[in-house]
Amino acid sequence: MTTTAAPVAVRYEVRDDVAFLTLDVPPVNVLRSSTMHDLAEAVERAQDDRSLKAVVLESAGRAFSAGADVGDHRPEEAPAMIAGFSRLFKAFGALELPMVMAVDGAALGAGFELVMMADVLLATERSTFGQPEIRLGFFAPVGVAWLPARIGLARAIEVTSTGRTYSAAEMQTMGLVSRVVPEGGLPEALAQVLGDLRRASPLVMRMNVRLAKNLNGRSFEEARLEAERVFLGELMATEDVREGIASFFEKRRPAWKNR
Repeated sequence: MTTTAAPVAVRYEVRDDVAFLTLDVPPVNVLRSSTMHDLAEAVERAQDDRSLKAVVLESAGRAFSAGADVGDHRPEEAPAMIAGFSRLFKAFGALELPMVMAVDGAALGAGFELVMMADVLLATERSTFGQPEIRLGFFAPVGVAWLPARIGLARAIEVTSTGRTYSAAEMQTMGLVSRVVPEGGLPEALAQVLGDLRRASPLVMRMNVRLAKNLNGRSFEEARLEAERVFLGELMATEDVREGIASFFEKRRPAWKNR
């Protein structure tokens, strides 16, 4: 008797200090609660790997993600869906690494909420974005909780209230998309971004991202004083600070110790 292994919804691979997460739920990467748990597990795994310098989220298929399964929004199904949803976005929020997303195709509904968590969002010209839930009688939790911080309150209310679909160029104008590339141009754009990120110390990269997230929303004076405290009290105690300074004067690439 032969058995066939269950398909893997989220592929995980580490290449040169970067974790690559690939959504692979044909044909359009619909996010069931099980898929959300799988993706959360992958993000948590990356967070636990202290050697990493960045995380990439990309997808297989003809859409980045068409969103959550509409049937999972029924009142009797919603608690299970929100449990997976909550774990996933908690993992994104706790990640202390730059999250780079490469979008080719539609990112709609929960798929659009995914891309809101990108620190660097690359999108092809054919990519589209939108929050159509409002037309089916429900709202997007991350859309109302986080999108205002990304594109401004008025724009966020427009996007989440109209349910319309936006182009990659429109989302770049709003500030969500970092770069729009021609179809087929994602690998080159991704390589350029990762080339820069890979030059950092893994330890200092985490310190940098953690502070940026933790200080977001605080008053300037409070945030500045905390950043100075960490700079002097934690950063200056690392070996990588000394290595970075030595590499500058010796005109060479630093050999990070990650400590």
